[in-house]
Amino acid sequence: MRKQQVQSTRLDMAGILRQVEQRMDYMLREYGGEIAGPEAWPAALGYAPWIEEAWTNYISNGLKYGGSPPRLQLGADLQDGKIRFWVRDNGPGIDEEAQAKLFAEFSRLDTVRAEGHGLGLSIVRRIIERLGGSVGVESELGSGSLFFFTLPAA
Repeated sequence: MRKQQVQSTRLDMAGILRQVEQRMDYMLREYGGEIAGPEAWPAALGYAPWIEEAWTNYISNGLKYGGSPPRLQLGADLQDGKIRFWVRDNGPGIDEEAQAKLFAEFSRLDTVRAEGHGLGLSIVRRIIERLGGSVGVESELGSGSLFFFTLPAA
């Protein structure tokens, strides 16, 4: 990804998310999770394989760290000429200190419930920044979390 040159095109977000849900089917069953989203998605520019990876990371984290059982709401809104795509979970929330570390390499907040090297969110950050967008999280302890990424509107 660091050196690969890609061409941003108009994304079929509904199609990308169908692919993601097929990939995540085993996790949805394992965690008893549910995903809800809008009927239609706003048009954005990006590189579909990378956006599929970003959604996969956000959704898998929502399933692992969300409530019991996890309930994920997907959505999008227009902000400052960009489209903000997001995943809201019903988990315990994340304090401000931990939020500041989330998108850094080798950062894992929950070492009990999840395996891995803590690279997922840092990879999402790199992907989205390469496509001209940004990433972030909004969370409050006891109220779940909303993870987002922005992309240029088509």
